[in-house]
Amino acid sequence: MRIARLESSVRALVIASVLPLLAVSCSSEGLTFPPTPPPAGAAAGQVAGAASGGTVSLPFAGTGTTPMMGPPVGTAGIAAVAGSGGARAGTEAVGAGASGSPLAGAGAGAGATGGGTYPLNLTGPKTVAGFMNLAPPMGMPLPEAGKMLTPPPPAGWVYHEIAGSICRDGSPAGFFVHKGTVPRLMIFLEGGGACMNDHLCAFNQKNVNESFAGDGLTLLNSTLGTVQDRQQPGVFSQQDHKGQPAGLFDLENPMNPMKGWSEIYVPYCSGDVHFGTKKNGSVQGLSNQQFLGYENMKLFISRIVPSFPGLEHVVLAGSSAGSIAAMLNVSMVQDAFGSVQVDVIADSGLPLRDKYWPVCLQKRYRESWGLDGALPPDCEGCKQADGGGLVTGLAEYYHKKHPDTHFAAISRTEDEIMRLFFSGGLNDCANYDTLDPVAIVISNVLDPSVLYPGPQYTEALLDFRDYAKSVGLPAASFLVGPPNQNYHQIIFRPDFYTLKVGGKTAADFIRDFLNGVLDEIQP
Repeated sequence: MRIARLESSVRALVIASVLPLLAVSCSSEGLTFPPTPPPAGAAAGQVAGAASGGTVSLPFAGTGTTPMMGPPVGTAGIAAVAGSGGARAGTEAVGAGASGSPLAGAGAGAGATGGGTYPLNLTGPKTVAGFMNLAPPMGMPLPEAGKMLTPPPPAGWVYHEIAGSICRDGSPAGFFVHKGTVPRLMIFLEGGGACMNDHLCAFNQKNVNESFAGDGLTLLNSTLGTVQDRQQPGVFSQQDHKGQPAGLFDLENPMNPMKGWSEIYVPYCSGDVHFGTKKNGSVQGLSNQQFLGYENMKLFISRIVPSFPGLEHVVLAGSSAGSIAAMLNVSMVQDAFGSVQVDVIADSGLPLRDKYWPVCLQKRYRESWGLDGALPPDCEGCKQADGGGLVTGLAEYYHKKHPDTHFAAISRTEDEIMRLFFSGGLNDCANYDTLDPVAIVISNVLDPSVLYPGPQYTEALLDFRDYAKSVGLPAASFLVGPPNQNYHQIIFRPDFYTLKVGGKTAADFIRDFLNGVLDEIQP
């Protein structure tokens, strides 16, 4: 297995020599959080049975094209969805919350669990009139047979290389598809760092056949660069990359809240949180980098939408860089799916407000990757002169344009991988061009100030959660504290089913979220 860039054994030797010190430095005092009062919904209710296993009728009207993947695709048809029965069948009683927002259910919680139930809007328009439609032109449905891979992908998965899509090194990109049995679809965006300078780019996959050398759980086991291992479901479920698909990708697990769903896995190879528009871009120490993640996403969505007619519910999910990408791309994806509900699951990669995400860092991302070219042209608050406002501008735009879109945020409270990337903004981005994961790991033992502070990151997460509530975003949160508050990513790992906070596992939290329950769970 070839380890990228680390031709010399010196770095590995230095890392090994400080392991005992790092083991000591990774311990942390436990933090306590005041429980958030639940919203005061005036009436109890549940989501209709179609959202949790009821009988579903899916007539699709329109002129059919060649049947390739699934039933004929209507060129002008509208999918009608009706549900009945199911474990949670009931009336959609809506009560007025304290702020006047429509909340279904009493929103009661015990201890550190708050939240309420927002009914899923499974029919009707999902975009308010007057906003720009960001949907790309639709292409042809995917063929049933994908590209032959050696060794083959996990059982039931098919890889589709998409014409015109480009990884950071100029090679073609694509995605994996697993067909399910119910009219619901998850699109998962893989993470893997960010290409900010030549050091960090060496720890970021530049094509679909590269992945992290470790499992990305901690900063220490992510310091060996990249290896020649194909990105696919299950690649990071074990450190040796030999594990089976886990978490939301464990489709045989009866506890999987997405059991029976169709799933799409999008490898990460653009270095720009799946949102760049810059061809032949440059960062410190590297040139001719193809930061075209957003252009790839549009190509992918143009093939995915016609391949899955008659859907009832879509979730755009991601971990790490893919988590940020899910939130950045959701408006384009919702516009493309039209009247189908599109929600977001953001795991271990939450954008922060300007107080915590330095404006200089946002500006460098915009300039290096061409992010402004991917932002909605009619989002007035998205392009501040100083480069800031990325989070607040988009959040308010999304809520006005797609008021029914639900967001679920999952994170460890002191996630050290995410703190590494926010470290590029410390001291007015003084170390942006030289930031090096190996140097951070080593020097953090003697000088913790080189890494974005853990308590500040916790504060930033709570600030983002409270801000989302203040502008009325239908959002849920699951925050994990000590003893493993420094770890990274949850929804694709085996402990997705065992990790508990406030009496709920992460799987329980996602199951409730998919049924319209928006919990606030914290240590």
